[in-house]
Amino acid sequence: MIRTGVPLRGRERALRNARELIARALAGRGGALLVRGATGSGRSAVLRAVAGPAADEGMRVLRARCAAEESGTPYAVVRQLLEGADACAPVGDAPSPNAWQAVRDLAEDGPLLLAVDDVHLADPASRDWLAHLARRLDRLPVLVALTERRQFDIEGARVPSAVHRLARDVVATESLEPLSPEAVAALVRDRLGDKVPDPAASGWAAAGCGNPLLLHALVDDLEELARDGLGAGRSLSGLLHPGNFTEAVWWWLGSAGEATADIARTVAELDGGGATPELLAELARADTSRVTGWLSAMRHQGFLSGGGAPDAPPRFAHPLLRDAVLAGWPQRRRSAARLRAAEILYRGGAPVDQVAEHLLKSAPVGAEWAVDALVEGAARASRAQRPAEATALLRRALAEPLTAPRLADVLTSLGCLEVRTDRAAAVRHLAEALRLQTSPHGRLRVANALGTALAAHGEVPAALEVLRQLAEGFGERDDLADLVHSVQAATAFIASHEADGWRNMLPQVQQRVRRSPECTDPMAHSLLTEHEATAGLIGAPEAMRRVRSILAAPTDPGLQPYLLASLATLAQWSDELDLADELVDRGLALHRDHPLHPAQQCLHSVRAEAAVMRGRYEQVVESATGPGAEGENVHVRAQGVLALIELDRLPQARRLAECVEGLGARESWEWIEFRYAQGMLHWAEDDPAGALRHLSACGELQQARRMLTPAVTPWRSTSVACLLRLGRTAEALPLAEEELRLARVWGTPRVVGRALRALGAARGGQRGLALFEEAVAEHRRHPLAPDLAAALLELGTALTDVGQSNRAREVLREAGALAERLNAPRLRRLTAEALRSGGARSLRPRHTGVAALTASERHVASLAAAGRTNAEISASLHLARRTVETHLTSVYRKLGIRGRPQLPGALATQEAP
Repeated sequence: MIRTGVPLRGRERALRNARELIARALAGRGGALLVRGATGSGRSAVLRAVAGPAADEGMRVLRARCAAEESGTPYAVVRQLLEGADACAPVGDAPSPNAWQAVRDLAEDGPLLLAVDDVHLADPASRDWLAHLARRLDRLPVLVALTERRQFDIEGARVPSAVHRLARDVVATESLEPLSPEAVAALVRDRLGDKVPDPAASGWAAAGCGNPLLLHALVDDLEELARDGLGAGRSLSGLLHPGNFTEAVWWWLGSAGEATADIARTVAELDGGGATPELLAELARADTSRVTGWLSAMRHQGFLSGGGAPDAPPRFAHPLLRDAVLAGWPQRRRSAARLRAAEILYRGGAPVDQVAEHLLKSAPVGAEWAVDALVEGAARASRAQRPAEATALLRRALAEPLTAPRLADVLTSLGCLEVRTDRAAAVRHLAEALRLQTSPHGRLRVANALGTALAAHGEVPAALEVLRQLAEGFGERDDLADLVHSVQAATAFIASHEADGWRNMLPQVQQRVRRSPECTDPMAHSLLTEHEATAGLIGAPEAMRRVRSILAAPTDPGLQPYLLASLATLAQWSDELDLADELVDRGLALHRDHPLHPAQQCLHSVRAEAAVMRGRYEQVVESATGPGAEGENVHVRAQGVLALIELDRLPQARRLAECVEGLGARESWEWIEFRYAQGMLHWAEDDPAGALRHLSACGELQQARRMLTPAVTPWRSTSVACLLRLGRTAEALPLAEEELRLARVWGTPRVVGRALRALGAARGGQRGLALFEEAVAEHRRHPLAPDLAAALLELGTALTDVGQSNRAREVLREAGALAERLNAPRLRRLTAEALRSGGARSLRPRHTGVAALTASERHVASLAAAGRTNAEISASLHLARRTVETHLTSVYRKLGIRGRPQLPGALATQEAP
């Protein structure tokens, strides 16, 4: 399309050279201008822009447009030029002896411009004639302006370039490069003005790749969409097909030849995906060197991006361009390209992720290698926390012919993933897998997954029935005794989701303990220890004695996941957090390939609660809000709510709590902790009545399971605070006394200290103060910083109330320092408020952030952020390695980060104004 009134952008140099050649021809010395460029680069527009000024200067303009249809007709181009001037043109297959004379005669009448477009399509005779003419131009006032398509195609150039046939002393060659971003922006403004957003901001102009043909086509489409009222605030992808832009891309592909078009479409279809030149060449049955050259040329022209690396798999530079390249390519050919790419990559040992990506978009293969690639790709995606991708790959694997055992494995893995997003499909697939599975160990694994899926959505009786039938199937076979014990353990874990189920299970556990010594049924002994601990029948020392005894005995591998989860729970309740973390790590390592397991939720819960006890709040929030199994765990999310409270981010805590409402069975052990977290959130929001309601619900759930110890949740302690705030002192005191009695049975400093604080608040006065003093002393015996800081805050407040201001300030400042070290904003704020209310100056500005770093810490942090190792920093600064480690530990604390990977971002963010 010829556009009038639109400036020619980005071609200023070519036009400047043309003006110089025009001036030279007007002075009687001719010359030649050869404009070379790829399809759509604007060669014809430049030729028109040359002809206009030439005519204005008085030159006579003769034009010819070459066409492939006339490339076999001798002198077709010469005839176009001279017939237009009523001169003597060549006749037939031989040149007229007067053709040269005709040009001389025309030139005698005045300066002459011969404009020939697309000379690469000219017939050979005309090309020879033009070359002959160019050698004599310096004697005539004649300018010959030619355009030529020069683009790297897979098939190679059809004819030699005209530049090699023209006299170099009279020809000026201009190669048209892609338009610069500034030229693109100017072109769009010329066409649309202010009707659309700036192309640099909206990004759509990048689809034109600086190619004028494509850019103008894009603008044409946008104008049509604007007239039709489409596209406002929407993605353009899909709105432009079929349209001017797509047709322009088809023209661009057509001009390159079939082989090049096939390569371009293959690149678009694979969209990276390991598309090396060798792979593309094999797919298109083309020469590898030609494919490599084409890719390089397309990158240079801006059509392809390679991720910044020359050997990176190519991708089209914009989704609109990729879609247009693929438009009209039959789906069967797209699928076939994916399938062949997958097979070539698989046979060549490429990463399985690349192979699986192509298989996902291909038709069924009917080969074992395809199933292997899809299943392994799904496993990797699952481990990398990409469940949607893993699910898609396994569903695609179902389209392949599978043996019954293989189908059972695929359905099991798929069901484990689907339980988070499509429970009905998960249960259906797991039930089918259980029907197909024949090996006892395989049946146990599938039954575990199916039971966990059912229990997670409140269908505990159905889950228990699955396990009961499995146990019956194993019967009394001696060779399956270990599996029977595993079924019993799984049954106990799933029964714990429901109060009635756990009460019914407990007598069976007690009977197994009476019948079997610890070494032969460690699971039953561990479960009974959990019961006796929560029922207030034994203390933490006895519980830990049993834990260590069980750990010292050999254990059946199939029983280990359940046993580790139970023992980790007991260790966490006993404040043996290092041991609890070790047991959790061991247990989770057993679940890497089997994510849906009755014990897994318990392991994640222990890890999250132990982190809260240590004050690692950001870590817990990340687990509770991130993807994967932890984020779906009600107990973990409850810990996330508690962590957000301590971080003083109550709106986010409220949003997280609201996300939990639809998860899990309301009577499960997970909901005990969630009810407690809801109560704590209402308390932090200054709603004691709402807090008391949720804390009472938490207590009812615990008592329904005969769980009395405050080691599980200290719901009574916070309920005491709520009752006191509501003026119900008479109810608060007996509740606090009962809490302390049960806490002393369990006997850990954390539990006893909290109970003492609750009783101190209920009693008040000097007696209460003494209890607060005792609580602080208790917490110092096993200093978990969050509990000690909270105890110091309450002691400082009590000291202020009885008029001991000096001592109160001392205690509160210690509490504030602990809160700062923990990065616990809520505790720090409450401590600062307590100081102010006691008449003391507030805490000093926070000794955190980049400004708090010493010069040495700053230097060490900068080197570490730059990637230097501790040994390198030590040698560079002449410091002991231990000193470097100490500095870095201090830096992490002050910046509120967990380690070296976060250091560059923390320094950059906190240094920004």
